[in-house]
Amino acid sequence: MRTLYSLAAAISFCVLLPPPAQAAEDVGRVHEGRNRDRLRSVQGRPVLKAGRFSLSGTYARTVNDALVIKHGGGLTARYHLAEGFAFLLNGTFATSEQTDYVHLVRYERRLVLEEPELKSHMGVGFSYTPIYGKFSLFSDWILHNDLYVEGAFQLVDIAGSRQPAGLAGLGTRVYLGQAMSFELGLRSLMYATEYRGVRDIKNLMFLNTGLTLFMPLKNLARRRR
Repeated sequence: MRTLYSLAAAISFCVLLPPPAQAAEDVGRVHEGRNRDRLRSVQGRPVLKAGRFSLSGTYARTVNDALVIKHGGGLTARYHLAEGFAFLLNGTFATSEQTDYVHLVRYERRLVLEEPELKSHMGVGFSYTPIYGKFSLFSDWILHNDLYVEGAFQLVDIAGSRQPAGLAGLGTRVYLGQAMSFELGLRSLMYATEYRGVRDIKNLMFLNTGLTLFMPLKNLARRRR
């Protein structure tokens, strides 16, 4: 009987022992199985922008004009002085397309048709990136992203006549490696208009989607090591 009590005490002692400490190199690791979808607490960003150029090709489409949709393509070139700051040079060419709502405002149709159309806009400005992050996709890939704001002085081409304008934007980049990222942003283009003696401020909201290519194709800091 004393042997049985001793065996039961030994089994209880083993069960109540704390689990072994986890090795230091395992902290933050993306494990297989039930821990597969965990993000590493400390992980380097795949793209270092300082000292590199980037070229973004985007498709732009207005989202705040129910009568005439303006859409087109554009390019934005940036030189990144630091990880969070860059100078930019951009240009966008646009075409106009009337929607079916024009037929619902027949009395204003002549005004819509005769209103001077935006042909293009281009200029210089800056881009600032204050927020960086990452997320897990399908529990298999960890993608890094950032959030940027930008402002620029623009020249708009209104039916062959150029005039100054202002541009403000907010967007995000999802990095696909050291050389490429997917870009999604919203830009507000503001300029003065005059039609039939009435002056007004036009505000066009463009939704931009596209790809960004970084040059050189590899991170400068990691290549020097």
